[in-house]
Amino acid sequence: MKNQLSHVVDMLDGLVWTATADGLVDFVNRRWREYTGFGIEQARGQGWQAAFHGDDLPALLNDGAASRASSESHDTEARIRRFDGEYRWFLIRALPLKDASGQVVGWCGLNIDIEDRKRAEQALRERERELRELLDRVPGFIAVADADGRTEYASKRILAYTNVTFEQMRDDGIINAIHPDEKDWVRRERLRCVALGEVMDIEHRVRRADGVYRWFRTRVEPFRDDSGKIIRWYGLLTDIDDQRRAEDALRQREQQLSTAMQIATVAQLSASIAHEISQPLSGILTNATTCVRMLSANPPNIDGAIETARRTIRDANRVSDVITRLRALFAREAGPSESVDLNEATHAVLAILRSQLERNRILARAELCEELPRIAGDRIQFEQVILNLMLNAVEAMTGVDDRPRQLLVRTERHAGDEVCLSVQDAGAGLRAEDAERLFDAFYTTKSGGMGVGLAVSRSIIENHHGRMWAAPNQGPGATFAFSIPLSPDLSQTSTAHVR
Repeated sequence: MKNQLSHVVDMLDGLVWTATADGLVDFVNRRWREYTGFGIEQARGQGWQAAFHGDDLPALLNDGAASRASSESHDTEARIRRFDGEYRWFLIRALPLKDASGQVVGWCGLNIDIEDRKRAEQALRERERELRELLDRVPGFIAVADADGRTEYASKRILAYTNVTFEQMRDDGIINAIHPDEKDWVRRERLRCVALGEVMDIEHRVRRADGVYRWFRTRVEPFRDDSGKIIRWYGLLTDIDDQRRAEDALRQREQQLSTAMQIATVAQLSASIAHEISQPLSGILTNATTCVRMLSANPPNIDGAIETARRTIRDANRVSDVITRLRALFAREAGPSESVDLNEATHAVLAILRSQLERNRILARAELCEELPRIAGDRIQFEQVILNLMLNAVEAMTGVDDRPRQLLVRTERHAGDEVCLSVQDAGAGLRAEDAERLFDAFYTTKSGGMGVGLAVSRSIIENHHGRMWAAPNQGPGATFAFSIPLSPDLSQTSTAHVR
Protein backbone atom coordinates (compact mmCIF):
# COMPACT_ATOMS: atom_id res chain seq x y z
CA MET A 1 0.00 0.00 0.00
CA LYS A 2 2.86 2.39 0.85
CA ASN A 3 4.57 1.61 -2.46
CA GLN A 4 1.35 2.28 -4.35
CA LEU A 5 0.95 5.65 -2.55
CA SER A 6 4.54 6.57 -3.40
CA HIS A 7 3.87 5.70 -7.04
CA VAL A 8 0.80 7.94 -7.08
CA VAL A 9 2.72 10.82 -5.47
CA ASP A 10 5.50 10.41 -8.03
CA MET A 11 2.97 10.88 -10.83
CA LEU A 12 1.61 14.18 -9.46
CA ASP A 13 2.32 17.27 -11.59
CA GLY A 14 4.26 19.10 -8.92
CA LEU A 15 7.20 18.82 -6.55
CA VAL A 16 5.84 16.93 -3.53
CA TRP A 17 7.59 16.40 -0.20
CA THR A 18 6.85 15.32 3.34
CA ALA A 19 8.54 16.19 6.63
CA THR A 20 8.40 15.21 10.27
CA ALA A 21 6.65 17.30 12.88
CA ASP A 22 10.00 19.06 13.47
CA GLY A 23 10.23 20.05 9.80
CA LEU A 24 12.90 17.56 8.75
CA VAL A 25 12.21 16.30 5.22
CA ASP A 26 11.85 12.54 4.99
CA PHE A 27 10.49 12.15 1.45
CA VAL A 28 10.57 13.89 -1.95
CA ASN A 29 8.75 12.56 -5.02
CA ARG A 30 10.32 11.61 -8.29
CA ARG A 31 9.50 14.96 -9.99
CA TRP A 32 11.23 16.82 -7.12
CA ARG A 33 14.34 14.66 -7.60
CA GLU A 34 14.32 14.96 -11.39
CA TYR A 35 13.94 18.73 -11.26
CA THR A 36 16.70 19.40 -8.71
CA GLY A 37 18.98 16.51 -9.62
CA PHE A 38 19.12 15.54 -5.89
CA GLY A 39 18.79 12.03 -4.65
CA ILE A 40 16.37 11.28 -1.87
CA GLU A 41 19.21 10.93 0.60
CA GLN A 42 20.58 14.35 -0.37
CA ALA A 43 17.19 15.94 0.23
CA ARG A 44 16.45 14.33 3.61
CA GLY A 45 16.72 16.29 6.82
CA GLN A 46 17.91 19.77 5.89
CA GLY A 47 19.71 18.78 2.72
CA TRP A 48 16.87 20.11 0.57
CA GLN A 49 17.97 23.65 1.49
CA ALA A 50 20.86 23.44 -0.94
CA ALA A 51 18.40 23.50 -3.84
CA PHE A 52 16.96 26.92 -2.86
CA HIS A 53 18.27 30.36 -3.71
CA GLY A 54 20.30 31.79 -0.85
CA ASP A 55 18.41 35.13 -0.91
CA ASP A 56 15.03 33.40 -0.47
CA LEU A 57 16.00 30.74 2.10
CA PRO A 58 15.81 32.93 5.27
CA ALA A 59 12.21 33.93 4.63
CA LEU A 60 11.29 30.36 3.80
CA LEU A 61 12.81 29.04 7.05
CA ASN A 62 11.11 31.77 9.10
CA ASP A 63 7.72 30.94 7.58
CA GLY A 64 8.27 27.26 8.28
CA ALA A 65 9.16 27.95 11.93
CA ALA A 66 6.07 30.15 12.30
CA SER A 67 3.86 27.44 10.83
CA ARG A 68 5.23 24.78 13.18
CA ALA A 69 4.67 27.11 16.12
CA SER A 70 1.05 27.77 15.12
CA SER A 71 0.35 24.35 13.62
CA GLU A 72 -1.09 26.19 10.60
CA SER A 73 -0.36 25.91 6.89
CA HIS A 74 1.68 28.51 5.05
CA ASP A 75 2.46 29.69 1.50
CA THR A 76 5.84 31.10 0.54
CA GLU A 77 7.43 32.05 -2.76
CA ALA A 78 11.05 31.10 -3.37
CA ARG A 79 13.44 30.20 -6.19
CA ILE A 80 14.56 26.58 -6.67
CA ARG A 81 17.63 25.62 -8.70
CA ARG A 82 16.99 23.25 -11.55
CA PHE A 83 19.42 20.42 -12.27
CA ASP A 84 21.02 22.57 -15.00
CA GLY A 85 21.68 25.46 -12.61
CA GLU A 86 18.76 27.73 -13.64
CA TYR A 87 16.58 29.13 -10.84
CA ARG A 88 12.80 29.33 -11.25
CA TRP A 89 10.17 30.74 -8.92
CA PHE A 90 7.92 28.31 -7.04
CA LEU A 91 4.97 28.63 -4.70
CA ILE A 92 5.88 26.57 -1.59
CA ARG A 93 2.70 25.35 0.07
CA ALA A 94 3.01 23.40 3.36
CA LEU A 95 0.07 21.66 5.08
CA PRO A 96 0.12 20.11 8.57
CA LEU A 97 -0.73 16.42 9.01
CA LYS A 98 -2.64 15.87 12.28
CA ASP A 99 -3.68 12.79 14.22
CA ALA A 100 -7.09 12.16 15.73
CA SER A 101 -6.28 14.37 18.71
CA GLY A 102 -5.30 17.28 16.49
CA GLN A 103 -1.62 16.92 17.18
CA VAL A 104 0.70 17.68 14.23
CA VAL A 105 2.53 14.49 13.30
CA GLY A 106 4.10 15.66 10.07
CA TRP A 107 3.99 18.02 7.14
CA CYS A 108 3.10 17.62 3.48
CA GLY A 109 4.22 20.14 0.90
CA LEU A 110 3.69 20.95 -2.75
CA ASN A 111 6.00 23.21 -4.80
CA ILE A 112 4.22 24.77 -7.82
CA ASP A 113 6.21 26.39 -10.65
CA ILE A 114 5.10 30.04 -10.95
CA GLU A 115 8.05 31.33 -13.00
CA ASP A 116 5.87 32.26 -16.00
CA ARG A 117 3.42 34.10 -13.78
CA LYS A 118 6.23 35.98 -12.05
CA ARG A 119 7.72 36.95 -15.38
CA ALA A 120 4.35 38.14 -16.61
CA GLU A 121 3.90 40.18 -13.43
CA GLN A 122 7.37 41.65 -13.84
CA ALA A 123 6.66 42.46 -17.48
CA LEU A 124 3.40 44.12 -16.45
CA ARG A 125 5.17 46.16 -13.79
CA GLU A 126 7.78 47.18 -16.36
CA ARG A 127 5.09 48.21 -18.83
CA GLU A 128 3.34 50.22 -16.13
CA ARG A 129 6.63 51.91 -15.24
CA GLU A 130 7.33 52.72 -18.89
CA LEU A 131 3.77 54.03 -19.32
CA ARG A 132 4.12 56.26 -16.27
CA GLU A 133 7.46 57.56 -17.54
CA LEU A 134 5.85 58.21 -20.93
CA LEU A 135 2.93 60.07 -19.35
CA ASP A 136 5.33 62.07 -17.20
CA ARG A 137 7.09 63.24 -20.36
CA VAL A 138 3.93 64.30 -22.20
CA PRO A 139 3.98 68.12 -22.62
CA GLY A 140 0.80 68.50 -20.62
CA PHE A 141 -0.71 67.56 -17.29
CA ILE A 142 -2.35 64.14 -17.10
CA ALA A 143 -4.63 62.82 -14.37
CA VAL A 144 -6.66 59.62 -14.01
CA ALA A 145 -9.66 59.24 -11.71
CA ASP A 146 -11.95 56.37 -10.77
CA ALA A 147 -15.62 56.22 -11.71
CA ASP A 148 -16.55 58.53 -8.81
CA GLY A 149 -13.98 61.16 -9.79
CA ARG A 150 -11.39 60.26 -7.12
CA THR A 151 -7.87 60.81 -8.43
CA GLU A 152 -5.88 57.60 -8.95
CA TYR A 153 -2.90 59.03 -10.84
CA ALA A 154 -1.38 62.45 -11.47
CA SER A 155 1.68 62.97 -13.64
CA LYS A 156 4.88 64.35 -12.13
CA ARG A 157 4.50 67.51 -14.20
CA ILE A 158 1.22 68.53 -12.58
CA LEU A 159 2.49 67.77 -9.08
CA ALA A 160 5.68 69.76 -9.65
CA TYR A 161 3.83 72.64 -11.32
CA THR A 162 1.31 73.07 -8.49
CA ASN A 163 3.63 71.95 -5.67
CA VAL A 164 0.81 69.70 -4.45
CA THR A 165 1.33 66.15 -3.17
CA PHE A 166 -0.58 63.27 -4.68
CA GLU A 167 -2.31 62.71 -1.32
CA GLN A 168 -3.58 66.31 -1.37
CA MET A 169 -4.79 65.90 -4.92
CA ARG A 170 -6.47 62.53 -4.40
CA ASP A 171 -9.87 63.79 -3.23
CA ASP A 172 -10.33 67.21 -4.83
CA GLY A 173 -8.03 66.86 -7.83
CA ILE A 174 -6.55 70.18 -8.88
CA ILE A 175 -9.43 72.25 -7.46
CA ASN A 176 -7.35 73.86 -4.71
CA ALA A 177 -4.85 75.20 -7.26
CA ILE A 178 -7.52 76.88 -9.42
CA HIS A 179 -8.02 80.64 -9.38
CA PRO A 180 -10.57 81.72 -6.72
CA ASP A 181 -12.77 83.36 -9.38
CA GLU A 182 -13.21 80.01 -11.16
CA LYS A 183 -12.83 77.45 -8.36
CA ASP A 184 -16.52 77.04 -7.46
CA TRP A 185 -17.56 76.99 -11.10
CA VAL A 186 -14.99 74.30 -11.99
CA ARG A 187 -16.04 72.23 -8.96
CA ARG A 188 -19.70 72.39 -10.07
CA GLU A 189 -18.76 71.46 -13.63
CA ARG A 190 -16.70 68.52 -12.36
CA LEU A 191 -19.53 67.19 -10.21
CA ARG A 192 -22.05 67.70 -13.01
CA CYS A 193 -19.98 65.84 -15.60
CA VAL A 194 -19.30 62.94 -13.22
CA ALA A 195 -23.01 62.71 -12.37
CA LEU A 196 -24.12 62.86 -16.02
CA GLY A 197 -21.19 60.96 -17.53
CA GLU A 198 -20.42 63.85 -19.90
CA VAL A 199 -17.14 65.12 -21.31
CA MET A 200 -15.80 68.22 -19.53
CA ASP A 201 -14.02 70.75 -21.74
CA ILE A 202 -13.38 74.09 -20.00
CA GLU A 203 -10.79 76.85 -19.64
CA HIS A 204 -9.59 78.20 -16.30
CA ARG A 205 -6.51 79.45 -14.48
CA VAL A 206 -4.17 77.23 -12.41
CA ARG A 207 -1.71 78.50 -9.77
CA ARG A 208 1.92 77.69 -10.42
CA ALA A 209 4.26 76.80 -7.55
CA ASP A 210 5.54 80.39 -7.47
CA GLY A 211 2.01 81.78 -7.12
CA VAL A 212 1.55 82.87 -10.76
CA TYR A 213 -1.75 81.91 -12.40
CA ARG A 214 -1.79 80.72 -16.00
CA TRP A 215 -4.68 79.73 -18.26
CA PHE A 216 -5.26 76.03 -18.95
CA ARG A 217 -7.70 74.06 -21.04
CA THR A 218 -8.99 71.02 -19.14
CA ARG A 219 -10.58 68.15 -21.05
CA VAL A 220 -11.80 65.12 -19.12
CA GLU A 221 -13.37 62.13 -20.88
CA PRO A 222 -14.99 58.98 -19.43
CA PHE A 223 -13.69 55.49 -20.21
CA ARG A 224 -16.44 52.86 -20.37
CA ASP A 225 -16.45 49.09 -20.29
CA ASP A 226 -18.22 46.91 -22.86
CA SER A 227 -21.55 47.44 -21.08
CA GLY A 228 -21.22 51.22 -21.23
CA LYS A 229 -20.47 51.65 -17.53
CA ILE A 230 -17.91 54.32 -16.67
CA ILE A 231 -14.91 52.74 -14.96
CA ARG A 232 -12.38 55.57 -15.18
CA TRP A 233 -11.89 59.22 -16.16
CA TYR A 234 -8.92 60.51 -18.15
CA GLY A 235 -7.99 64.17 -17.95
CA LEU A 236 -5.54 66.34 -19.90
CA LEU A 237 -4.65 69.90 -18.86
CA THR A 238 -2.93 71.99 -21.55
CA ASP A 239 -1.27 75.33 -20.90
CA ILE A 240 -2.92 77.89 -23.21
CA ASP A 241 -1.78 81.03 -21.41
CA ASP A 242 0.47 82.21 -24.25
CA GLN A 243 -2.32 81.51 -26.71
CA ARG A 244 -4.81 83.43 -24.58
CA ARG A 245 -2.44 86.38 -24.28
CA ALA A 246 -1.93 86.37 -28.05
CA GLU A 247 -5.70 86.21 -28.60
CA ASP A 248 -6.27 89.04 -26.13
CA ALA A 249 -3.60 91.13 -27.82
CA LEU A 250 -5.17 90.37 -31.20
CA ARG A 251 -8.63 91.31 -29.94
CA GLN A 252 -7.24 94.52 -28.48
CA ARG A 253 -5.53 95.30 -31.78
CA GLU A 254 -8.73 94.51 -33.68
CA GLN A 255 -10.65 96.78 -31.33
CA GLN A 256 -8.12 99.54 -31.88
CA LEU A 257 -8.35 99.07 -35.64
CA SER A 258 -12.15 98.96 -35.45
CA THR A 259 -12.20 102.18 -33.42
CA ALA A 260 -9.80 103.81 -35.87
CA MET A 261 -11.97 102.70 -38.79
CA GLN A 262 -15.09 104.03 -37.05
CA ILE A 263 -13.37 107.35 -36.44
CA ALA A 264 -12.19 107.47 -40.04
CA THR A 265 -15.66 106.56 -41.29
CA VAL A 266 -17.31 109.20 -39.13
CA ALA A 267 -14.72 111.75 -40.24
CA GLN A 268 -15.24 110.83 -43.88
CA LEU A 269 -19.00 110.90 -43.44
CA SER A 270 -18.83 114.25 -41.67
CA ALA A 271 -16.63 115.69 -44.40
CA SER A 272 -18.96 114.38 -47.08
CA ILE A 273 -22.01 115.78 -45.29
CA ALA A 274 -20.31 119.13 -44.75
CA HIS A 275 -19.23 119.28 -48.38
CA GLU A 276 -22.63 118.41 -49.78
CA ILE A 277 -24.67 120.52 -47.38
CA SER A 278 -22.44 123.60 -47.28
CA GLN A 279 -23.25 124.68 -50.85
CA PRO A 280 -27.06 124.41 -50.65
CA LEU A 281 -27.06 125.99 -47.18
CA SER A 282 -24.99 128.84 -48.50
CA GLY A 283 -27.42 129.20 -51.39
CA ILE A 284 -30.36 129.20 -48.99
CA LEU A 285 -28.75 131.96 -46.95
CA THR A 286 -27.92 134.03 -50.03
CA ASN A 287 -31.35 133.59 -51.60
CA ALA A 288 -33.10 134.39 -48.35
CA THR A 289 -31.06 137.59 -47.96
CA THR A 290 -31.78 138.57 -51.55
CA CYS A 291 -35.47 137.86 -51.13
CA VAL A 292 -35.66 140.09 -48.05
CA ARG A 293 -33.83 142.88 -49.87
CA MET A 294 -36.15 142.69 -52.89
CA LEU A 295 -39.23 142.74 -50.70
CA SER A 296 -37.85 145.73 -48.76
CA ALA A 297 -37.26 147.78 -51.90
CA ASN A 298 -39.60 150.63 -52.77
CA PRO A 299 -41.42 149.54 -54.73
CA PRO A 300 -40.92 145.80 -53.80
CA ASN A 301 -39.52 143.55 -56.51
CA ILE A 302 -42.18 140.86 -56.29
CA ASP A 303 -41.05 138.83 -59.32
CA GLY A 304 -37.44 138.77 -58.15
CA ALA A 305 -38.50 137.77 -54.61
CA ILE A 306 -40.60 134.92 -55.98
CA GLU A 307 -37.66 133.62 -58.03
CA THR A 308 -35.25 133.73 -55.08
CA ALA A 309 -37.84 131.94 -52.95
CA ARG A 310 -37.99 129.18 -55.57
CA ARG A 311 -34.20 128.87 -55.50
CA THR A 312 -34.39 128.65 -51.69
CA ILE A 313 -36.86 125.74 -51.97
CA ARG A 314 -34.58 124.04 -54.52
CA ASP A 315 -31.56 124.22 -52.22
CA ALA A 316 -33.62 122.98 -49.25
CA ASN A 317 -34.63 119.94 -51.30
CA ARG A 318 -30.94 119.25 -51.99
CA VAL A 319 -30.29 119.23 -48.24
CA SER A 320 -33.19 116.81 -47.78
CA ASP A 321 -31.69 114.46 -50.38
CA VAL A 322 -28.37 114.44 -48.48
CA ILE A 323 -30.17 113.51 -45.25
CA THR A 324 -32.08 110.77 -47.08
CA ARG A 325 -28.81 109.20 -48.30
CA LEU A 326 -27.44 109.34 -44.75
CA ARG A 327 -30.44 107.45 -43.43
CA ALA A 328 -29.91 104.88 -46.20
CA LEU A 329 -26.58 103.95 -44.58
CA PHE A 330 -28.60 102.13 -41.92
CA ALA A 331 -30.80 100.26 -44.40
CA ARG A 332 -29.62 96.89 -45.71
CA GLU A 333 -31.01 95.29 -48.81
CA ALA A 334 -31.75 91.60 -48.38
CA GLY A 335 -29.05 89.30 -49.74
CA PRO A 336 -29.64 86.16 -51.79
CA SER A 337 -32.79 84.44 -50.61
CA GLU A 338 -32.44 80.84 -49.46
CA SER A 339 -34.16 78.34 -47.17
CA VAL A 340 -32.84 79.11 -43.67
CA ASP A 341 -33.04 76.96 -40.54
CA LEU A 342 -32.84 79.35 -37.55
CA ASN A 343 -31.89 76.43 -35.28
CA GLU A 344 -28.80 75.70 -37.38
CA ALA A 345 -27.95 79.39 -37.51
CA THR A 346 -28.21 79.53 -33.70
CA HIS A 347 -25.90 76.53 -33.28
CA ALA A 348 -23.38 78.18 -35.60
CA VAL A 349 -23.35 81.39 -33.55
CA LEU A 350 -23.07 79.46 -30.26
CA ALA A 351 -20.04 77.64 -31.66
CA ILE A 352 -18.44 80.97 -32.57
CA LEU A 353 -19.06 82.38 -29.08
CA ARG A 354 -18.13 79.25 -27.08
CA SER A 355 -14.76 80.54 -25.85
CA GLN A 356 -16.12 84.00 -25.08
CA LEU A 357 -19.04 82.54 -23.11
CA GLU A 358 -16.67 80.33 -21.08
CA ARG A 359 -14.25 83.20 -20.53
CA ASN A 360 -17.09 85.33 -19.12
CA ARG A 361 -18.44 82.36 -17.09
CA ILE A 362 -21.80 82.52 -18.85
CA LEU A 363 -24.03 79.45 -18.96
CA ALA A 364 -25.71 79.45 -22.37
CA ARG A 365 -28.82 77.34 -22.93
CA ALA A 366 -30.70 76.77 -26.18
CA GLU A 367 -34.38 75.85 -26.18
CA LEU A 368 -35.00 75.23 -29.87
CA CYS A 369 -38.34 74.22 -31.37
CA GLU A 370 -37.98 70.76 -32.87
CA GLU A 371 -40.57 71.36 -35.60
CA LEU A 372 -39.47 74.87 -36.49
CA PRO A 373 -40.40 75.80 -40.08
CA ARG A 374 -37.73 77.16 -42.37
CA ILE A 375 -37.80 80.77 -43.47
CA ALA A 376 -36.66 82.53 -46.63
CA GLY A 377 -33.80 85.01 -46.49
CA ASP A 378 -30.06 85.54 -46.19
CA ARG A 379 -28.60 83.12 -43.61
CA ILE A 380 -25.46 85.25 -43.15
CA GLN A 381 -27.54 88.28 -42.25
CA PHE A 382 -29.66 86.28 -39.80
CA GLU A 383 -26.48 84.97 -38.12
CA GLN A 384 -25.25 88.57 -37.97
CA VAL A 385 -28.42 89.57 -36.11
CA ILE A 386 -28.26 86.60 -33.70
CA LEU A 387 -24.56 87.26 -33.04
CA ASN A 388 -25.26 90.93 -32.27
CA LEU A 389 -28.08 90.07 -29.84
CA MET A 390 -25.96 87.49 -28.03
CA LEU A 391 -22.93 89.82 -27.82
CA ASN A 392 -25.19 92.50 -26.34
CA ALA A 393 -26.39 89.93 -23.78
CA VAL A 394 -22.78 89.05 -22.88
CA GLU A 395 -21.91 92.72 -22.39
CA ALA A 396 -25.05 93.24 -20.29
CA MET A 397 -23.87 90.59 -17.81
CA THR A 398 -20.24 91.74 -17.56
CA GLY A 399 -20.66 93.28 -14.11
CA VAL A 400 -23.08 90.68 -12.70
CA ASP A 401 -21.54 88.85 -9.70
CA ASP A 402 -24.49 88.36 -7.33
CA ARG A 403 -26.36 85.81 -9.46
CA PRO A 404 -25.63 83.24 -12.17
CA ARG A 405 -24.78 84.64 -15.58
CA GLN A 406 -27.32 82.86 -17.73
CA LEU A 407 -28.16 83.34 -21.39
CA LEU A 408 -31.18 81.68 -22.97
CA VAL A 409 -31.77 81.60 -26.72
CA ARG A 410 -35.15 80.25 -27.78
CA THR A 411 -36.87 79.55 -31.11
CA GLU A 412 -40.59 79.01 -31.48
CA ARG A 413 -43.49 79.35 -33.87
CA HIS A 414 -45.89 82.26 -33.39
CA ALA A 415 -49.51 82.43 -34.46
CA GLY A 416 -48.98 79.72 -37.04
CA ASP A 417 -47.40 82.02 -39.65
CA GLU A 418 -44.33 83.47 -37.92
CA VAL A 419 -41.02 82.12 -36.64
CA CYS A 420 -39.60 83.85 -33.57
CA LEU A 421 -36.12 83.91 -32.01
CA SER A 422 -35.42 85.51 -28.62
CA VAL A 423 -32.28 86.08 -26.54
CA GLN A 424 -32.77 86.49 -22.79
CA ASP A 425 -30.03 87.63 -20.43
CA ALA A 426 -29.66 88.13 -16.66
CA GLY A 427 -27.97 91.52 -16.90
CA ALA A 428 -28.88 94.97 -15.62
CA GLY A 429 -32.06 95.07 -17.69
CA LEU A 430 -33.60 98.12 -19.37
CA ARG A 431 -36.29 100.69 -18.74
CA ALA A 432 -39.56 100.22 -20.59
CA GLU A 433 -39.28 103.75 -22.01
CA ASP A 434 -35.88 102.87 -23.55
CA ALA A 435 -37.08 99.67 -25.24
CA GLU A 436 -37.94 101.38 -28.54
CA ARG A 437 -35.19 104.01 -28.58
CA LEU A 438 -32.50 101.30 -28.41
CA PHE A 439 -33.10 100.61 -32.11
CA ASP A 440 -32.56 104.23 -33.14
CA ALA A 441 -29.33 104.94 -35.01
CA PHE A 442 -26.58 106.43 -32.79
CA TYR A 443 -28.61 105.91 -29.61
CA THR A 444 -26.80 103.77 -27.01
CA THR A 445 -26.81 103.10 -23.27
CA LYS A 446 -23.26 101.66 -23.31
CA SER A 447 -20.20 103.74 -22.61
CA GLY A 448 -18.12 103.77 -25.76
CA GLY A 449 -20.99 102.39 -27.86
CA MET A 450 -21.97 103.94 -31.20
CA GLY A 451 -25.62 102.90 -31.23
CA VAL A 452 -25.35 101.20 -34.60
CA GLY A 453 -25.63 97.42 -33.99
CA LEU A 454 -29.32 97.23 -33.03
CA ALA A 455 -30.27 99.77 -35.69
CA VAL A 456 -28.59 97.67 -38.39
CA SER A 457 -30.10 94.47 -36.95
CA ARG A 458 -33.61 95.90 -37.06
CA SER A 459 -32.97 97.12 -40.60
CA ILE A 460 -32.00 93.57 -41.65
CA ILE A 461 -35.08 92.06 -40.02
CA GLU A 462 -37.40 94.66 -41.54
CA ASN A 463 -35.87 94.05 -44.97
CA HIS A 464 -36.99 90.44 -44.45
CA HIS A 465 -40.51 91.74 -43.68
CA GLY A 466 -40.08 90.95 -40.00
CA ARG A 467 -40.11 92.94 -36.79
CA MET A 468 -37.75 93.30 -33.81
CA TRP A 469 -38.42 94.38 -30.24
CA ALA A 470 -37.01 94.45 -26.72
CA ALA A 471 -38.61 94.16 -23.29
CA PRO A 472 -37.46 93.99 -19.64
CA ASN A 473 -37.76 90.60 -17.92
CA GLN A 474 -39.97 89.94 -14.93
CA GLY A 475 -36.77 89.34 -12.99
CA PRO A 476 -33.29 90.64 -13.79
CA GLY A 477 -32.20 91.20 -17.36
CA ALA A 478 -33.90 91.85 -20.67
CA THR A 479 -35.11 89.95 -23.72
CA PHE A 480 -34.47 90.92 -27.35
CA ALA A 481 -36.46 89.14 -30.03
CA PHE A 482 -37.43 89.18 -33.69
CA SER A 483 -40.01 87.38 -35.80
CA ILE A 484 -40.05 86.57 -39.51
CA PRO A 485 -43.18 85.67 -41.48
CA LEU A 486 -43.21 82.32 -43.23
CA SER A 487 -42.68 82.26 -46.95
CA PRO A 488 -45.67 80.60 -48.70
CA ASP A 489 -43.47 78.09 -50.54
CA LEU A 490 -41.65 77.15 -47.30
CA SER A 491 -44.61 77.09 -44.92
CA GLN A 492 -44.88 73.30 -45.08
CA THR A 493 -41.17 72.70 -44.56
CA SER A 494 -39.99 72.10 -41.00
CA THR A 495 -36.65 71.57 -39.37
CA ALA A 496 -35.91 67.85 -39.51
CA HIS A 497 -34.23 67.72 -36.13
CA VAL A 498 -32.45 69.80 -33.54
CA ARG A 499 -28.78 68.98 -33.14
